[in-house]
Amino acid sequence: MSDLCRPLADLAGDVRAGRVRARALLDAARAAMARHDHHHHAMLAMASDADAQALACDTAPHDDARPLLGVPIVVKDNIDVAGMATTSGCRALAGAMPPGDAPVVARLRAAGAVIVGKSNLSELSFEIRSRSSLGGDVISPFVPGATAGGSSGGSAVAVALGYAAAALGTDTGGSIRIPCALNGLVGLRPTHGSLPMAGIAPLAPPTDTVGPMGWRVEDVARLFAAMGGVAAERRVPRRVGVLRAAFGADARVCAAVEAGLAALAARGIAVVDPVALPGLEDLLAGDHIVDLAFAAAFDAYLARAFRSGTAPASLAEIVAGGDFLPDHRAVLLRRMAADVSAIPAVLARHAALRIRLEVLCAEHGLDALAYPTLQTLPETLDNPAGAWAAELAARSGWPAITVPVARLAGIGRPVGLELLAPAGGEASLFALARLIEAA
Repeated sequence: MSDLCRPLADLAGDVRAGRVRARALLDAARAAMARHDHHHHAMLAMASDADAQALACDTAPHDDARPLLGVPIVVKDNIDVAGMATTSGCRALAGAMPPGDAPVVARLRAAGAVIVGKSNLSELSFEIRSRSSLGGDVISPFVPGATAGGSSGGSAVAVALGYAAAALGTDTGGSIRIPCALNGLVGLRPTHGSLPMAGIAPLAPPTDTVGPMGWRVEDVARLFAAMGGVAAERRVPRRVGVLRAAFGADARVCAAVEAGLAALAARGIAVVDPVALPGLEDLLAGDHIVDLAFAAAFDAYLARAFRSGTAPASLAEIVAGGDFLPDHRAVLLRRMAADVSAIPAVLARHAALRIRLEVLCAEHGLDALAYPTLQTLPETLDNPAGAWAAELAARSGWPAITVPVARLAGIGRPVGLELLAPAGGEASLFALARLIEAA
């Protein structure tokens, strides 16, 4: 395995002690990209100041306590990094220059991270595969010719193939959790609003989040803390409900998730199986918030986010220029014509779902719900099917984490088990995910 698969705490500690140079970690990341990325298309651009960042880490005092000192990180290319275009994977935005780092990126730099570059994604974050006009399809490291998932697929593959030790992604309806599940990683969608979204391209502000992706739970927790996330333990989690309606029919997925649940039970967690959400189908029906909120949010973003003259002024200008993924033309036109007066009704359904979840957890004394992150394992470059469960976190605003469980069941491809906890419950998610990981 790559040296970049080691725990982030160990990597930072070795750089701090002089046992490993940050420049050597950066070189290892670049070597992995040179070996693999001509096929997997995970990266869009490299940071021109990465060598200077690594040198600064290597010359830091040995008592430097920064928790990510010298750790190579990749950033999804809808998040601002100083000196780099924020393209959202779109050719029309290839020169779109932000004024500086997004706050979450600035916090990672302050923690000592080395920003290696920007990762490929689903253009404009529209899908749960990762296909863009700038980078093409992000290809799975496990199945030739299959999607790596999305929309943060480039970030997931970059970690899985050793281009970085961890990554940032965004998650509106599963875009961190789905590619992490398909690439054997841990991924956290934090509580909505818990981390700043400034300097990040919007998809639907009422559900947009930014979060960490990494090899292990402790790495993701460390990255979350460095980004400004708070995971204060309110109580030790003891009960988890199983949402059977989200399981689907793929025997590989079901077997892996069952093994993860068994690991929780073996470690003293009461697994309440099954639990149900009455009326869930109705709450998930109707207009989608992305269809209604995207156009106005993205037009406002284009008007304020970039240095003058470096980006189109509006979505209408992008569409008129045609410099984007042809697959998205119909979706763009539909979203630009959306009736925003329907947004309050959609948000009311989100609130109703949140109340239904709160009641369910109260009735059964649950600390979290569990279900497959994705019901199916994709075999093609099409959008993966069976991802409605990801909407539970998106529409409720609750945090969710995906943790790998395939090896517990001897499954050859990565499978993720998702845990959903009430708002502010990141500590409970980390605690439960660590129990599965320890198995």
